[in-house]
Amino acid sequence: MNVVILFVYVVIVIAVFYLFAVRPQRRRRQAQRELLSTVKKGDEIVTNDGMCGTVRQVRDNFVVIEIAERKQVRFLKASISAVVAKGRPAKR
Repeated sequence: MNVVILFVYVVIVIAVFYLFAVRPQRRRRQAQRELLSTVKKGDEIVTNDGMCGTVRQVRDNFVVIEIAERKQVRFLKASISAVVAKGRPAKR
């Protein structure tokens, strides 16, 4: 009888771990993938480091961000944490 109760407890602990740790992390990863796939030229973004700028070029793994007038920086796409404004047309 004690083995059955122990087995039930182990199953419950694994289920709780899955519901509170694995599942939310999987959702966050999926949301980040969707965010990165929709980034396009003209979007205003924020990087993980807090750098804000406007996307000027989108490549496979990199984006070129204009952080000030005529000052452009290249970042990995994975470093984008948020899109602040979608698709404003470029000034040029």
